[in-house]
Amino acid sequence: MSSNLELGRVMCFTAVITVCGGLLIPAIAQGAANYRDPRGRYTLHIPDGWSTAQPNQDAVQFACGSAYVTMLVLPASDPGLMMNSIATQTGKQWRNFTEARRGAANLGGRSGQYATYSGTNPMGADSFLQLLGVTDGSVTYLLMTSAPKADFTRQKSAFDQIERSFTLTSAGKSLDIPAPAPAGADVSSKTSRFAPAPAQPAAQQVPARQSGGSSSSANPSAAGGGNNVYRMKLARIVDARGFERPITALTLLIPSDWQFQGGVEYGQGTGCHANLAKLKFRATSPDGRLAVELFPDNTWQWADDRGMVNIMQASNQQMARFGVRGCDIMPPETANDYVRRNVLPIFRRDARVVGAEPMPDAAQRLQAEARQLQQAVASQGIRVSVRTDVGRVRVSYALGGQPMEEWFTAMTSSGGMVGPSFNMYTGQAGQTMYYTNAADHIYGLRAPQGQLDAQEKFFQLVLGSVQVNPEWQGRVSQAIASLQAQDTNGAAARSAIITKSGQDISKIIHDTYQNTTSSRERSMESWSRYMRGVQTFRNPNTGETVELSNQYGHAWAGPDNQYILSDSANFNPNVSQQGHWTPLELFSR
Repeated sequence: MSSNLELGRVMCFTAVITVCGGLLIPAIAQGAANYRDPRGRYTLHIPDGWSTAQPNQDAVQFACGSAYVTMLVLPASDPGLMMNSIATQTGKQWRNFTEARRGAANLGGRSGQYATYSGTNPMGADSFLQLLGVTDGSVTYLLMTSAPKADFTRQKSAFDQIERSFTLTSAGKSLDIPAPAPAGADVSSKTSRFAPAPAQPAAQQVPARQSGGSSSSANPSAAGGGNNVYRMKLARIVDARGFERPITALTLLIPSDWQFQGGVEYGQGTGCHANLAKLKFRATSPDGRLAVELFPDNTWQWADDRGMVNIMQASNQQMARFGVRGCDIMPPETANDYVRRNVLPIFRRDARVVGAEPMPDAAQRLQAEARQLQQAVASQGIRVSVRTDVGRVRVSYALGGQPMEEWFTAMTSSGGMVGPSFNMYTGQAGQTMYYTNAADHIYGLRAPQGQLDAQEKFFQLVLGSVQVNPEWQGRVSQAIASLQAQDTNGAAARSAIITKSGQDISKIIHDTYQNTTSSRERSMESWSRYMRGVQTFRNPNTGETVELSNQYGHAWAGPDNQYILSDSANFNPNVSQQGHWTPLELFSR
């Protein structure tokens, strides 16, 4: 049976039931002690005082006041698909509908999965909704439980009774292992099945879940056995105003149901030409709880001689009078310090730093790149000092009343070059080291509190697809070089204070930038490879190649620049997904 037909029938069911919190079906029985499916597929126990409504042979609803339990038998063998489809329909009827947790569960002696949600139901009550689904290989049994948050704990014994009593007539005795309660339910019993559950494995917290049709996305259970399956779409940043024609600046893959915003930020009146163009984007899951964000990079300057720092600051002040912003003047910084001092105060002012993680493996690789460049430049008689660093800072904060955690990753580099110094009070000349510093690859990776570590593999999948278009980067580099070539004359003309040394300083800064740019670019490439962890796949039909995460050994190309990645050799998207999907081959150059 096709997925479209399955989903169509599910929607019919949800229309009849008016999912948990809509109109009640008129009760046909009151206070019945037991319930038997009209088609003899299962039985369960109904608590005293609960009413029963039977719209058809595949759907039944039990109610007590504002609490509802609905049992559906759906014509599909994928509980995850059915749960997500119903959640999608419910989300259109509720306000502030968000997923609270997801994991494995048992019902009627069969292994399945559950998902819990919270929001305001159509009756205006702040409520929980829990979906629990299992399959017998041909149909899905889906148990839906809902009640206002204030009543959920009070009704837990009734929910327990219905769920535990569910018995498939062909499966024998059911297992007494219920799904955990929604996050936030207050239960004091230590043995209660509604006790808070530990964080679930990453495979149960996939940020995008299969929703069917052309908009379906990743579903961890699509391949069976909890394997990760991700359906991704191509997102791009297009520079529409920087050059004579629009040019794609950056591309990446994100789950097909995620939202994406991105652009090129051009500096207005910037005298720090290295900061001419900055890329930034934000990709978020449908509920906004998971996010991948790229923050603008930055280039700044420094000198070891304090007098020269004063002259550089004076130069910036003079440029500001002409409406031009110079490079920031501040010392070189480690990656973690840069995040703490320059990123969090701007983008996460309310965040609390809970830890910092050095990344020694990546740092060693970058430092090796820096040493190679220093040796290459030294062979040409040029002395350049290059230092690099990478790091990751973990922060916590509240978003929409929900606790969140986020990693901030960054790479910093510092290129130093010896140049003249001048004391304008004594007239003495000397030498000092001038630095061009940069911070790149500043990413924010967000997840609900307690789930950040479990999402690391997924974040690597997204970061592994980020690529800057070489054509766009080359055009920007040409524009920067052209602007820097004009600096020598402009520096002396801006102020009489720096007439004596302005040209020398400008030239040293220019040369330092030029001689360390290749190191920075190579370091960025090395850091990118480390962060991305990619491998190259080839489309055998077109010959095109694409870099995708090496965390997943199987990939397919589909319609509309979409890709599916899986770590299961048994998964075939042509069986469960719409459209034609071409298996990609591993490609070695």
